[in-house]
Amino acid sequence: MADDLLDGGTDVMSDEDLVRRGRALGQVPNSPYRAVALRWTTQALDDRFLDAVDGATHALQITCVATRRDHMVILLAQRLDIDAWADTAVWLAMLDLITKALPGGAGSMGVGGLARVPRDIPRSYRQARQALEIRTASDDRHGVTNHDDLGVYGLVSTPEADDFVQEWLAPLLDYDHLHATDLTETLASYLKHTGHYGQTAEALDIHRSTVRYRLHHIRDLLHHDLGASDVRFNLQIAIRIWQGSHHTR
Repeated sequence: MADDLLDGGTDVMSDEDLVRRGRALGQVPNSPYRAVALRWTTQALDDRFLDAVDGATHALQITCVATRRDHMVILLAQRLDIDAWADTAVWLAMLDLITKALPGGAGSMGVGGLARVPRDIPRSYRQARQALEIRTASDDRHGVTNHDDLGVYGLVSTPEADDFVQEWLAPLLDYDHLHATDLTETLASYLKHTGHYGQTAEALDIHRSTVRYRLHHIRDLLHHDLGASDVRFNLQIAIRIWQGSHHTR
């Protein structure tokens, strides 16, 4: 049942059948879900690990069904006070309780968005996996990433986002790839510092004249006026999405 919910295999079931089968698993009828993805170091995802997860969720009054797939444990979690559990502190508390039950290891957790009905669970599952990949690819790979906190980074896995990045950054990305340059990062820093040459140079630890030279090259490649507010806005969004995608690979 849990795997069917994660993969959308319940789409052909009636709402009544979903409620009945959910009750059989101990789920709360008409209560929303969040998918949660867990990875752990120095601990097999065995029954001992599942017992630790069960103890943590029970302590936090979270009802969940667990399944193992792709070297992860996936939880379908429910909690009646949905406003409280949107807080990342709840998931940090869960991670802390599991860590205390399994000393010597460390875990990573990705939390998906709220699924108000069972048919939204596959989306929450994709978001949980994406949040976990962003967490494990970061400098601080152990901890919690909540999809609700990702903002524009939550768009990185959509085809539309890829198309948007290609539309605005493809010449720059291709040039960097072919010539081992850092023009995209230069543009990112320039936009982050609102077009201030000195601050950009300081952030990149290069001379102001180097910043000016690179930006001239960037303008030639992109054929955009970097002074136009709408161009800057679109480039900032494209760079944010690219950075999110880049950091998950």
